[in-house]
Amino acid sequence: MKLQRHRTALLFLAPNLLGFLAFSLIPVLLSLAGSFTNWSLRPAAPLEFVGWDNYSRMFQDRNFWFYLYNTAYLMLALPLAIGGALALAVFLHDGFAFRRARRGARLGLGALVIATVSGFTLLLSGSPNLAYVTFALGGISSLGLAFGAVTYRTVFYLPHFTAGAATILLWTQLYNPNFGLINNTLESAAEALGIAYQGPGWLTSTRSLLGFLPLPAHFSNGGFGLGAREAIMLMGIWTAIGGNNLILFLAGLASIPPELNEAAEIDGANRWQRFRHVTFPQLAPTTFLIVVISIIGGLQGGFEQARLMTYGGPAGTTTTLSYFIYLQGFERLDLGYGSAIAWVLFALVFSLTLMQWRYGKRDGTD
Repeated sequence: MKLQRHRTALLFLAPNLLGFLAFSLIPVLLSLAGSFTNWSLRPAAPLEFVGWDNYSRMFQDRNFWFYLYNTAYLMLALPLAIGGALALAVFLHDGFAFRRARRGARLGLGALVIATVSGFTLLLSGSPNLAYVTFALGGISSLGLAFGAVTYRTVFYLPHFTAGAATILLWTQLYNPNFGLINNTLESAAEALGIAYQGPGWLTSTRSLLGFLPLPAHFSNGGFGLGAREAIMLMGIWTAIGGNNLILFLAGLASIPPELNEAAEIDGANRWQRFRHVTFPQLAPTTFLIVVISIIGGLQGGFEQARLMTYGGPAGTTTTLSYFIYLQGFERLDLGYGSAIAWVLFALVFSLTLMQWRYGKRDGTD
């Protein structure tokens, strides 16, 4: 009878097990074995065992170090994304701004009227981009004032549903240095203030905020300024602040017993002191999880942005390790070398995760 139950269970598990074997375990093992060969998609190249040659070649490849630098550079946006999500979650959860400012539909209608008048004024004065931004912000603000924090939670989470190729292509148009909404808005605002200003080159520029550092020449800094890397980072921050991190922080805040904050308030702690000594320590497990997930995603990320926005340019400044793997394996048909890069990336992700789990978990959750 027990054996029959096991067979029945295996029968139900078989589709998932077969899928895992066919699409996960076997390809992973093949890539590990292939990293020690000259595996190529070129028909004329015979398969040969080359040992550690692919790994030796990789560590001598300047492009590998440059693309590793690009990957690490793009991850500098993670603290801003995580901190922004935490600040937004606290703001939406506390509701203190809504309790003070919200006065029902009349206040929301007033905000909409003000935004409409301001928008049409800007439109008639020849600043259409500023007018459109004013209309959008005014509409969102009026809905939030009228219906509360739920509206803002919905609006901030919307980018998570639209994330992907469509969003990336939209941001590509926004970043256009000649007719993109971002540069046009910045230049219109500067013109209104009587300031001569030309917007950044964004996706066409090799500049970076770390361009002043004395790095090797092949790192292609391009000088100090806002460039393609910063454009991708800003888009990532915008997506991450209102995405899953926000939901996780809101869930963590909801799990904190209100008695802790009430006791701290009775003891005379102000809002910042309650957040620092009560709220944030209680959020340590949630913060630890978000940091680990964000770092893993950052090391593995950058493929979609590079493929759809810049093709890895300009001058390779937006090519990350994940896109480098794709280039080697499927454009240059060198699957052996691409597999070696993939396994080094896996080792890097695994090592950093173990370090975080060893030290971050001990400090944050014990």
